Amino acid sequence: MLASVLPVHNYTAMSELTFPVRPPDRIAALNKWLKDYAAANGCVYLDYAAAMADAKGLLKKDLAEDGLHPNKAGYAIMAPLAEQAIGKALAGG
Repeated sequence: MLASVLPVHNYTAMSELTFPVRPPDRIAALNKWLKDYAAANGCVYLDYAAAMADAKGLLKKDLAEDGLHPNKAGYAIMAPLAEQAIGKALAGG
C-alpha cells in the first residue's frame, strides 16, 4: 500500500516556516507518481491528499494549524481512509 503525501497550506503565521520548503506543485507531482506507480504495480493507493485539499489544492486551513501536521480534525478524516485502504490491501487489492 502506498499513501499520498499530504498537501500543505500557507494560511496561518505558523505555516510560514514549512510552506516555502514544500512546494505544492512538487507534492502534487509526487502524488501523481505514487498513484501511477501503485496502479502499475497492483498496489493499493491511499489518497489522503484528495480528501484533505481545498479548491486551491492546499491543505484545508482547519486541518492543520502549522500548515503541515494534521490536527484532530485532520486525523478524523485520515483514520477511516486508512482503515478502508488497509481492508482493501488485506483483501488482495
